[in-house]
Amino acid sequence: MPNDSSASKPSQPRFLPNRLPKPISNGADGARGSHGAGARPGRRVEQPLIQGDLFPRMASDGRDIGLIIEVRRSTRRKKTIEAYRNGEKVIVSIPARMSQREANQVVDEMVKKILHDESALNNDQLLNRALLLNTKYLDGRAIPVSVEWSSRMSRIWGACTIEDKTIRISDRLRDAPGYALDYLLLHELIHILVPGHGGDFRELLERYPELARAEGYFEGRTHRPSGDFDQLFDE
Repeated sequence: MPNDSSASKPSQPRFLPNRLPKPISNGADGARGSHGAGARPGRRVEQPLIQGDLFPRMASDGRDIGLIIEVRRSTRRKKTIEAYRNGEKVIVSIPARMSQREANQVVDEMVKKILHDESALNNDQLLNRALLLNTKYLDGRAIPVSVEWSSRMSRIWGACTIEDKTIRISDRLRDAPGYALDYLLLHELIHILVPGHGGDFRELLERYPELARAEGYFEGRTHRPSGDFDQLFDE
C-alpha cells in the first residue's frame, strides 16, 4: 500500500487520486483495458477501481481489525451512490464527476452506515437486552413474550401490548445510542406491570440512572408542536 504522509487520521478512508492504478488489460473483460477485446477506439474507458485502503473498525471483542474499501467511479452514474459489503471489502460506487472532497465525505458516511447496520441488534438480541433490564430494574417481574423491531411505527417510538406481553420498537431507532434504547425498552417493560403513566409508572421509570439524558435525546429527535411526551412511546 502506498505510504501517503498526508493521509488523514486512521479513522477516515484515504484517497490517492494521483496514484491510480493503470487500467488492466484483460482479454476476458475488455471493458477493463484500453486495448482489450470489445473496446471501441477513442472511447473513454471507465476505471473500475479508484482506491483500496484499510478502514479501521472495532471488533466485538475489542480488537482493531481492518476493512478494505474499494471506490469505483462510474460514468453511467449521475447522482446515485451505492455501497455494499463483499466479504472483507466494502464496495462504494459513485458518479465519475464527483469531486475528491465530496467522494471522501460520501464514502466515509456510507462505510459507517454499513458498519452500523451490521452492529444493530436483531430481535433475539433485543429480547435479551430487555430481559437484562427487567432483572436489573424491575426485579424480574416484567417478562415479555417477545421484543421486536417494527417498520410500521411512524408516529411513536415503541409500544407494549399488555394482554400478550409483546413489545415493538420502531426500527427508526436502530441508530439510537444504548442509553436511549435501554430507556425505551424499560418504558415498555414497565407497561407489562403498570398500564398508564401515573405515579406508579414514574416511580419505576426513575430507577433508570440515565433517565434525564434519555428523555432529552427523544425530545431532541421528536418534531411535535405539542402533546404529552409519554404519548410518543405508546399507542
